[in-house]
Amino acid sequence: MKPRILIIEDDETNVEILMEILQDDYTLHVSFSGEEGLDNICSFAPDIVLLDVMMPGMNGYEVCRHIRQNPQLAFIKVILVSAKAMLNERLEGYEAGADDYITKPFDHSELIAKLQVFQRLKYAEEMNKVK
Repeated sequence: MKPRILIIEDDETNVEILMEILQDDYTLHVSFSGEEGLDNICSFAPDIVLLDVMMPGMNGYEVCRHIRQNPQLAFIKVILVSAKAMLNERLEGYEAGADDYITKPFDHSELIAKLQVFQRLKYAEEMNKVK
């Protein structure tokens, strides 16, 4: 079974890029706002959320905080994706509960590598639960 990724991104061009990179190896679902992403997260049950930071309405930091406050969702890995590259902005993302942060424009191979790391971590966590 392919890992499941929820993409929460308001820019259609960025969504198209992510879909092109990921569609062969992942089951993808797209939400175009933070509110829509939170509405879809339980029904889609992603392994990983790729979350844009700068969105109208609820921004990515707020969405991440909502995910972390829900014990049923706390296991989901969250990668913030943003053009905001300053240290204080990245730290705000980690403080909001993000597992990782990648800045736009990003190298496709770096994104794939990060996703593979999270797949290995998830597998290790599942193996520890079995023991």
